[in-house]
Amino acid sequence: MSNNDYLGKEEQFKEILNNEELSRIKDPELRNIRLKYWSLLHQAFLDEHKIPDRMLEMEFDKIKAEEMKELNEYRQRKNKG
Repeated sequence: MSNNDYLGKEEQFKEILNNEELSRIKDPELRNIRLKYWSLLHQAFLDEHKIPDRMLEMEFDKIKAEEMKELNEYRQRKNKG
């Protein structure tokens, strides 16, 4: 994959990325973080018939908050290095 095929610095931190965009994140650590939370959101969506709508929204919010926290920690580590 050439550098032009990778997402830009800010694009890789968009709130929502699709599978194709996830695969275009150059840094494997960041790609793994984003994939982990994409999988958690996807699993929660698949389990939606077991979870009331109100609880599903709370679960999505919780997962997104955890992802944002981990992304912020990642950015801080990378900016120090």
